[in-house]
Amino acid sequence: MSAVLSALVAASALPPLARLWRGPTLWDRLTGATSVNVRITLVLALEAARLGEGVLLDAALAYAALGFLSTVLLARFGERGER
Repeated sequence: MSAVLSALVAASALPPLARLWRGPTLWDRLTGATSVNVRITLVLALEAARLGEGVLLDAALAYAALGFLSTVLLARFGERGER
């Protein structure tokens, strides 16, 4: 059951990937990247629950923290208007 959920969550990452790819603005790309990061974190957590591997939860937490940090840094970069 969890494998099906992981596949569905992974498939739901396709529209944000398109938004990340096409843009056209930095904010569109940032929104797409954030959405993809959330879905990857969710897939890692689902796989951790399915396999019973606690180390995958650690990886999901680290990935979520790095995704948040990158979102904040890119937002600050975009706020200054630099390209």
